[in-house]
Amino acid sequence: MLTPSISESTDKEGAQSAGFDASGDQNSLRERTYGLISEMILNGKLAYGDPVQERRLAELLSVSRTPVREAISRLEAEGFLERSAGRVIVREVRLNEFVEILHVRKLLECDAVREAAKNVDEKELQKIRVTIEKLMKRNAVSAIELRDVDDLFHSFIARASGNKLLIELINDLRRRTAMFDHERLPNRKHPGNNEHLEIIDALEKKDGALASARMARHINNVHKSIFDHWGL
Repeated sequence: MLTPSISESTDKEGAQSAGFDASGDQNSLRERTYGLISEMILNGKLAYGDPVQERRLAELLSVSRTPVREAISRLEAEGFLERSAGRVIVREVRLNEFVEILHVRKLLECDAVREAAKNVDEKELQKIRVTIEKLMKRNAVSAIELRDVDDLFHSFIARASGNKLLIELINDLRRRTAMFDHERLPNRKHPGNNEHLEIIDALEKKDGALASARMARHINNVHKSIFDHWGL
């Protein structure tokens, strides 16, 4: 559902007084609006089935309706929104779709981590290890925090592969299932992050084959947790 808190991160006067006459300013406003609405979907402020109203979002984000309309069209094309009974609503990622995406992610991410082992930045890798370890020591962790650390880990590996197309594909597929990952997969905090640390161990050894095998096991375990949770 929509909450007023998102408006605290926007500046109505700054957005409107500048006029956005230059194309760069217009593009910046479009991207910012798109990013804010995307984040509202990914973090659950706009949940599955919620109506996405152009006027209301424009007021909430303190922008005109034009960039909101463009963002809605873009998110609909990307599969985050859909039209139902004459309304635009947040589209649900269905179980079979998630499983299909997970299968493709496994193929791509196993290849990415194998390549990443050849040229991974060891300092950055250590920072990610520390972040994961700190998260695991905490008693209470929100779904959004889990998602952020998960994104940090997987995005780092994709970038370290050095393959631009692979990076884009992995990030797109992960983004499409972000809401599903941590809201519908219970009890994955410790198992999932332990698996992340095992992959980091393999990367530190620059063992691409081992890192790839552990990534495959990690994603297989996500798949298994889905079927265990739903009794499939």
